Amino acid sequence: MSGPAIIQVPPELHPIPPTSHSPNSPFPVIVYRGALLDRTPTGALEAMETSEWPQGGHWKIGREKVAATPHYHATTHEAYTVLHGSGTYLLGQSPLDPETDEEGKPVGVKFTASAGDVFVFPAGVTHFVTDTNDDYEIIGFYSLNAQNSRENPYDMEFALDSVEETELKRQKCRQVPVPVHDPIYGKDGPIPRIWRGE
Repeated sequence: MSGPAIIQVPPELHPIPPTSHSPNSPFPVIVYRGALLDRTPTGALEAMETSEWPQGGHWKIGREKVAATPHYHATTHEAYTVLHGSGTYLLGQSPLDPETDEEGKPVGVKFTASAGDVFVFPAGVTHFVTDTNDDYEIIGFYSLNAQNSRENPYDMEFALDSVEETELKRQKCRQVPVPVHDPIYGKDGPIPRIWRGE
């Protein structure tokens, strides 16, 4: 190996409040800007804590439109390594939610990921890619727990449920355990501490 796959950077936190039709999470979305030094598939795999965060997919979003549909995962947390380009996401807004709340503020949070970033969506955070540049390429990893498996690392929910059904799914999302390992910084990394409120 020619050098380290990652560097230590401070976490960037993005709280995503719940809505009537998107469970979202009490845990913030976490971003490590520019942490991935080796921006190849091999480098991404070497950077990740793959015993607890197995790979779930490798996408070139400019060509594959799977991430352009709003969705969330109720059985796992999801981490991404960005190999190339950039992608803008809308986080926390269901297609059934209004564009603005009662105070006229936008519903949801816009977030842009760029090459070298590593970011983590807690279970329940609705997300989709609204725009990409330079052949945006990512690899996804999913926290292994009692609700999923290496063979089926994630489920798909499309945030199209009634308010009552969304509340039931919100409770399911909140049962996904906090991971033991930060996906790139291991057991001593920030995510377990931040999500446990330590």
